[in-house]
Amino acid sequence: MKKGMTRYVQTAALSAIGTLALTVAMPARAAVVWELNPNHQNAPAGSTSVTYTQQGYSITAYGFNNNGGTGTPQELFYKNETPINSAAEIGLGVTNTFDNELQAGSTTTNPFDFIQLDLSSIIKAGATSGSVSVASIQSGEGFTIYGSNTLGQLGTQIGSTYGSNFDNTFVNLPDFGQFKYYSIAATTNDVLPVAVSAEIPPVPEMNALLPVIGLLAAIAMADALRRRRLARS
Repeated sequence: MKKGMTRYVQTAALSAIGTLALTVAMPARAAVVWELNPNHQNAPAGSTSVTYTQQGYSITAYGFNNNGGTGTPQELFYKNETPINSAAEIGLGVTNTFDNELQAGSTTTNPFDFIQLDLSSIIKAGATSGSVSVASIQSGEGFTIYGSNTLGQLGTQIGSTYGSNFDNTFVNLPDFGQFKYYSIAATTNDVLPVAVSAEIPPVPEMNALLPVIGLLAAIAMADALRRRRLARS
C-alpha cells in the first residue's frame, strides 16, 4: 500500500473510532423516577426529611408546616391505603394531619403545610424535563407547585391548580432548573405526593469504552511499527 493511502486509511479509521467514542461517551438521556414511598409502607418516616437515590442520583424530601411562607420542620409519613373514589392513596405525607396528607390552608396561596423537594444535585448533574406525580386527589381537590432557592421557604407559586384529572399522573415542574427546591401543597382539602421524574444523561461505564481504547492503541502501535520500518530502509 502506498504511503499516502496508508495515511488516508489511518485518518479515516481514527475519525470513525473518534465518532464511536463520542457516541459512547454521550449516551441518550434516560428517565429516572424516584418513588417517595418505594417500599409501600404505611407508617411514620421517623424523620422530617428523607433522601432517595436512583441510579446514583439523589433527591431529598422535607416536611414543613407553613407559617406565612416559612416552614417549620414536620415529620414525614409513608402512606399506603386502599384507593378512595378511584384516587390512589399511596405516597409521602406528614404526621400531624388527620389523613397524614398535605392540607389546604385558609386560602389557596396559604397552605397548611407542604413537602419541599431538594432537586439541586440532579439539576447540577444536567437533569431536564422534571416532573412530579401527586395522588389522593378526589373530585373537588387539588394541588399546586412552588419554587424556591431557600430551604424551608415556600417561595413563588409557579404551577397552576391541578385537580382530580391529574391524580397519580406526572405533571411538568414549571421553570425546571431555575430553582433548587420545588414544593407541593394542597389548594383544596388534601393531597399526597407520589414520585419525582427527570431525564438525566447517564455516565458511561469504562467497560463500554475499553473496545474503543483498544482500537486506538492498536492503530497507534501499527503506525509506530510502520515508522520504524521506514526509518530502517
